[in-house]
Amino acid sequence: MQKIGWRFVFFGAWMIAALVYISNTWSPSSYAYPLKNNYAYLDIEPTLGQARSIRADEWAVVTPLTQATVRNHFERYNKTSLYQEDLRINYGLPIADWGLAFKPTMWLYGFVNPAYAYSFHWFAIFALFIAGYAFLFKRFGASNTNALLLSFGLYFTGFSQFWWNEKGPILAIFPWVIMPFLLNLRLRWQLIWFYYAAVFWLLTNFYPPVQISLAFVGLVILAAQQPRLFQPRTLIWVVLAAALAAGTVGLYLYDYLSATSATIYPGSRHSMGGGVSDRFMLSWIFPSINFSWVYNSLIGLNISEIGTVGMYYYIAVLFFLDYKNFASLWRDTTKRRMLLVLLIGFMIQLVWMVLPIPSVFGKLLLWDHVEPARMQYASGVLLTIIMLYLANMVGLTLSLSRLLLLCAFVGLGWWLFKYPLGTRRGEDLFFLLPLVLMYLLTRQRKGQAHEALALASLVFGAVLFGRFNPLQSAWPIFNLQPNEVVTYLQEQEKKNDGVLVFPHLHAATANGLGFRSLSHTNAVPPMAFWEKHFPEVPVDERNAIFNRYAHVAPDLMPRPRLQQTDAVQIPMDHFVNVAHGTVVASYPSNLPQEGDFEVNTKYPDALVLHGWAGWTNGPDAHGLEVITEPATIGPVQLTPMVRADLPLNTQRRISALNGFKLMIPHAENAPPRCISLVSLDKQSGERRLLNNPASIPACPSIS
Repeated sequence: MQKIGWRFVFFGAWMIAALVYISNTWSPSSYAYPLKNNYAYLDIEPTLGQARSIRADEWAVVTPLTQATVRNHFERYNKTSLYQEDLRINYGLPIADWGLAFKPTMWLYGFVNPAYAYSFHWFAIFALFIAGYAFLFKRFGASNTNALLLSFGLYFTGFSQFWWNEKGPILAIFPWVIMPFLLNLRLRWQLIWFYYAAVFWLLTNFYPPVQISLAFVGLVILAAQQPRLFQPRTLIWVVLAAALAAGTVGLYLYDYLSATSATIYPGSRHSMGGGVSDRFMLSWIFPSINFSWVYNSLIGLNISEIGTVGMYYYIAVLFFLDYKNFASLWRDTTKRRMLLVLLIGFMIQLVWMVLPIPSVFGKLLLWDHVEPARMQYASGVLLTIIMLYLANMVGLTLSLSRLLLLCAFVGLGWWLFKYPLGTRRGEDLFFLLPLVLMYLLTRQRKGQAHEALALASLVFGAVLFGRFNPLQSAWPIFNLQPNEVVTYLQEQEKKNDGVLVFPHLHAATANGLGFRSLSHTNAVPPMAFWEKHFPEVPVDERNAIFNRYAHVAPDLMPRPRLQQTDAVQIPMDHFVNVAHGTVVASYPSNLPQEGDFEVNTKYPDALVLHGWAGWTNGPDAHGLEVITEPATIGPVQLTPMVRADLPLNTQRRISALNGFKLMIPHAENAPPRCISLVSLDKQSGERRLLNNPASIPACPSIS
């Protein structure tokens, strides 16, 4: 009865948490970042934490495409978009078609305000993660308490948190795919559950590199726990169910998969083994050696790319294992077989991550589609299970001498691997506090040693990683009132025959806000569109630039170019009548100074500048006088640019639309020797000289 009572208490607490979370429309979204920086909504902030610019996969793509799906009345083809693209893509969206039956976390869309549906989706993903991995850990001997502690511990790791608000569904749904085979159910019900969960897993977010590596972990777990599944008569049914699930997903995503298979990216992307450095593996046991307390990377890569499944739980278990019991574990055939299966599976993954194995050898397991760094999460899941299993089978021995050795090991790791990077922060040393406290509380209660170590590791992970994702209300994501910037963009869209062409509206954010925008994210490249608008670009060059998953970024530039693997820049003047700066020969020396500019991009035949000026009227009154030596060889293109920081820079009434971009054409490889810019307010007649950057001399003035 007491056990049942605690279950009711736990369930009640979980329901209260859900009600509070969803009623506040909370989410882990970093969407406040573009609202502030691209659209000047300065008053929209997370309830807790801060929006992360690095999480652009979420705030620039997944969330805006979800907004677009809602605005599109949940139809398959995006009628709100300039490209009219198919929304059946790798990102799971709440499209009202038969695929929605396999996306249960999205079922509230269309019935409630989408802010509540969005919040429900993310709380459900979180709940599925905690419950799914807790179940998995119980199957390897964890107590109820320890299963929950380790599940939360896995949640508060680098890979989980740094990728959560986009790849969270992939991580969370995985245990539910293999769960039916670990329950005492008839085979037919196991197969039905497996089929549905697999389709749910793949359609909610289709990202093969992580899913393929997790599928291998699922095979290892089942081989360890349920070897009977691999008997020929049973295995054939499992394979058929897996094939049916893959076929269902393939049918739903057929157009997307067939189109992207012919692209340069991601269609032609194949990986070989190796490339995961020793610092990544060190971070499995020293979780924060590669970044600072404020999530600044210390090794060059961005914070998401250095995320691993690192927990102090691993080395804590190794230091406190009762090693004299290994002999009894090894004598038990069943236990030995299970441990060997887990270890062999982990070592196979480790070999792929660290050794330069040709991609042809990865084809058997489809690992030629798995970048080794993306295997970090799957290997972390397996490592957690291995350490849990060892601790349960061998037992733990708490002693002061082992505690002191562990503390010395943690301190030594910090000194050797983090201190030399120039940081004096002691994030890793914080683990010693909960570790010592847990030791003091449980040294007389040996049966709770395992829970104590898991809790100490969890406390460290929650403090270190739990601050990364914000607690953001989804209400402004779906219920936003136009401000000055959005109103201006709406006017520009109307003036340009219903197409918005404006720089620095990242990825799909403009379409998410309802604009028929040239800026967008195309999961499937619209090659006919690019051929129509850039017929002068040679076919091979056009294919190299555009035939890819890409964020489309209109800008001032002489010709289209590939900015990075998944981003293309295109000249604005192909799609809108771009304004021009006024080329003048000189300027008076007594002009007041306000504003500044700097170099944005250098081309062989053009120089692009960006900055801000002291205009006090709206963008239609903004003029810019340009003085260069030698004189420019063509028209100087000028476009407004949102600068959300400007109201903080001056006491005068300066708008976020006082930013600008300017392209100055020049002779091949002969940029101007000097440049001066003068802002002209066409309504007031006010002229002000902009401050030059140190790298560009100002042209001489006249008295």
